[in-house]
Amino acid sequence: MNQANTNNPRQQSSGNLGLQALAHGSVFLLLIVTLWVLETWLVPGQAGIIRCLAATWAFLSGIALSHLIHEWGHFAGALISGAKLTIKPAAHPLFFDFDYDHNKPRQFLLMSMGGLLGNFLLLVTLLLLVTPASLITTSLLAAVIGQLVYVLILELPVSFGVMAGGAPLAVLTTHFSQGGPLFIRATLGALVAAAAVFVLC
Repeated sequence: MNQANTNNPRQQSSGNLGLQALAHGSVFLLLIVTLWVLETWLVPGQAGIIRCLAATWAFLSGIALSHLIHEWGHFAGALISGAKLTIKPAAHPLFFDFDYDHNKPRQFLLMSMGGLLGNFLLLVTLLLLVTPASLITTSLLAAVIGQLVYVLILELPVSFGVMAGGAPLAVLTTHFSQGGPLFIRATLGALVAAAAVFVLC
């Protein structure tokens, strides 16, 4: 009976999803706790290298949190659309694979927009919670806004291409075949947006 349960694809997928949720949830909680410690205990009154290291950690945490929320946003969009997907068996930053052969363009678009919505929701949450601004919250906000710009440059053209009638996998392949220049543009856009946050705050 145990062997039959192990070979059940639905049960395997559920177990894999639980593993991914545990791994990602643990990272999410760790980042939130460390940011809270930095904000309330370590950084106030400190100067020099400690403040620089704290700001760096907050910025990197913002990137990591943005990625986690973005990917789970994709997953939520895929679930809502009823799309077929495969959960990876080991903990992974990109924890599921979208089935391009059996899903429809509408399902791809819902999956794609779910990721972007996740980034926007994270940004709105921070804007509501991080006032008044401090070094930690400013660094965190800069990373989240920068990551949002990065994602918009990388992914939004694909969604527009599919909306215009293109096949999702074909549009995706063509867009990312730009290679290095595409990622350089996205990175530069993210850095400019993040720098603007530091300047304005």
